Amino acid sequence: MFPDNTIEKGEMPVIRMEQFERQDFMQLIGWIESPEFMVQWGGRTFNYPLTEEQLENYIRSNALIYRVVYEENDEVIGHINLTVDPVNNSGRIGKVIVGRRDLQGQGIGQQMVQKLLNIAFGELKLHRVSLGVFDFNHGALACYEKAGFVKDGFLREARKVGSEYWNLWEMSMLEQEWLRRQ
Repeated sequence: MFPDNTIEKGEMPVIRMEQFERQDFMQLIGWIESPEFMVQWGGRTFNYPLTEEQLENYIRSNALIYRVVYEENDEVIGHINLTVDPVNNSGRIGKVIVGRRDLQGQGIGQQMVQKLLNIAFGELKLHRVSLGVFDFNHGALACYEKAGFVKDGFLREARKVGSEYWNLWEMSMLEQEWLRRQ
């Protein structure tokens, strides 16, 4: 845990991304606290409750899966992934979470996305990176827009959750847009 004085107001914690491994399963499971949150985080990939068996299949997938580590004390504080489509030279960001609630809203999500974009465009030389976000998730929308993502389209009532239908924004960034921001 962070000492109370570790992060000064307005100061962003420094993070690094490392490969997500079996040792991270239980912490991630603990962060997924409801079926509704599972839909937001896990999409159609996972069913609530999240289990080690589901995560075993996940780490065997072709996705690049990362735990997010706070550098000062090596605490795992988040999770993010990138699925690559080599045929279309594109990627899709997903499974984004800042698991420490007290760190949400401090720019860590944007830092995570920026680091993943550096991998996608800088290392993998992808042409396009996309993501989807529900319209009511204002914090995530703001994070992705600050990172440079553009809204491509609005999918009305795209996902049924219980008796409700949720709207989804599709967003993307192109390599030349990322290069202009560097």
